[in-house]
Amino acid sequence: MELKTLLQKNEHKPIIGSDYDGVISEGIIPERGTIILTGRKSETEDEMRELLPNKNKIYFFPDPEDLNDKNHDTLIAKWKSEMIQKLGIEKFYEDRKSQAKIIQEENPAVEIIHVKNEEEKETGELKFLVVSEFGEILDIAIHLSKVENYEVKLCILDNRFEKIGDGIVEKEQDWHRCIGQGYIWLIDGTGKYDLSEWLIEQGEYVVGPNKIMSDLENDRQLGQKLFKKAGFNQPFSRNFTDIDECIEFVKDNENKLWILKQNKDLPKHINYKGKFDDNSDMLYHLTELKKSWNENEYGSGFDCDLMEVVSGMEIAVSAFYNGHDFMRNKEGKRIGYFNWEYKKISDGDLGANCGEMGTLFLGVDEDNKMFSDIILKPELEEKLKESNYHGVIDINCIVTKKGITALEFTSRFGIPGASYEFINGLKTNTGEFLASIAKGEDNPVEVIRDWGMVMVVVAKPFPIESELSDEDTSLGEKLWILGQNGLPRADFSPDQLKNIHLENFKKNDDNEYVVSTKGGYLLTVCGTGKTIEKTRENLKKYIKENIYLCDMSYRTDIGKRTEEDLEEFSIE
Repeated sequence: MELKTLLQKNEHKPIIGSDYDGVISEGIIPERGTIILTGRKSETEDEMRELLPNKNKIYFFPDPEDLNDKNHDTLIAKWKSEMIQKLGIEKFYEDRKSQAKIIQEENPAVEIIHVKNEEEKETGELKFLVVSEFGEILDIAIHLSKVENYEVKLCILDNRFEKIGDGIVEKEQDWHRCIGQGYIWLIDGTGKYDLSEWLIEQGEYVVGPNKIMSDLENDRQLGQKLFKKAGFNQPFSRNFTDIDECIEFVKDNENKLWILKQNKDLPKHINYKGKFDDNSDMLYHLTELKKSWNENEYGSGFDCDLMEVVSGMEIAVSAFYNGHDFMRNKEGKRIGYFNWEYKKISDGDLGANCGEMGTLFLGVDEDNKMFSDIILKPELEEKLKESNYHGVIDINCIVTKKGITALEFTSRFGIPGASYEFINGLKTNTGEFLASIAKGEDNPVEVIRDWGMVMVVVAKPFPIESELSDEDTSLGEKLWILGQNGLPRADFSPDQLKNIHLENFKKNDDNEYVVSTKGGYLLTVCGTGKTIEKTRENLKKYIKENIYLCDMSYRTDIGKRTEEDLEEFSIE
């Protein structure tokens, strides 16, 4: 077995401590002065010394009879915590996750290093296969791999995006080879619900879409029926698959303002909210859309909904479902987030609709009445349970003085929201959280209860989706990672890895991070804070001080509209 050495300075600073079984017994040999804390009985000292070439001080668990107690693991951990404090140990090596967690909680200033022993590797270690249609959840794959040190493989299904993640995470295009190999499957996009359902039928653990919930998102009228049944205050809406019929409807109903929303895979930039009371701008938008309809870009069929405009505060609520229940915290309360999407390309909500340029979050639990009134409807939970859904569920709404209007479902990893919901917004380990959702386990999860924010960083030609020459895009541009002195560094620091989330990058032959496709949607940066303003200002500063890419841009006003709305509407 390969032997490793725990480095320690001759002056014994920092003071190092270590467990024996699973650490020393696995070939990790400490140098002189390392203190051994073990749950073994003292009669085994001679056997232990055979693996200790140095005369290390050994402390044995003082109550051997307690080793037969069913809670002996906790008792040993608490004893180790007391000894660490008593002996002034500053760094401690521990193989048992359960003990490491207790020791860390009781000694937050001590560096606890978790050593993976052979038994854990064989029976208990999580591993993930991330299956992404367009590579949009590369950030989750990187976090699981680089920050939480799980085994992770990334499979990208659309060959136009297959370069995303090259050299950053391990790739696996033949996903079927991973069936039966103990992976947790993470699948994005509602278009692959059939794969999710098939894998679950094969006995795999999956976080991802299914048909029932995907239909509620893609068929807006189906979603509207469920919203009405659940008691939301729903306005008139109608689906159109003929653009001429849609135009005639607007002409016949000029006394109301309408919003046009695309369905299925149609590009989001065709969405439009009417401004003028006579609907002249909506009619112009539809007429021009008809003239410029491009089947290569839009497909052959028009499929949009018109909904009567409702004025108020737009807000969304998200929570997590594990196949039979919403995920809960240690107090047994269902948890999730409020979120506010910023869909326009420019500050001040100006410019084109582009999906999303940033999101504001607030972690909450079911004690918040608005959270419960929106996401915890019995009619919704019935659908989630009926479909055996495992994943995040989001409902976007308009809050008015008369009540709540539900706009649409999202039952998949949302982009860019997943960067916060599954990484920065959690106190819980992301891998353990995803595994609980996939396996239907009721393990407690804790979300950060402060404000959170995601800012999206883009470059040319975003949000243009047409085919362009390479020189008209950011393809191949280098991402410069900045150090504390503002000068480039070779790779991300641990702090940067936790806050900067890559979406559209690969590593080139020089081991540099470069843009991997022509789309221009590049990365997200996340942060938290006590106030919306402080969170926004800190995040803007963080972006400037930590990354640079030629011609990159991002919105600097995420949260401002919400600050204004919260002066009028309460979210209690």
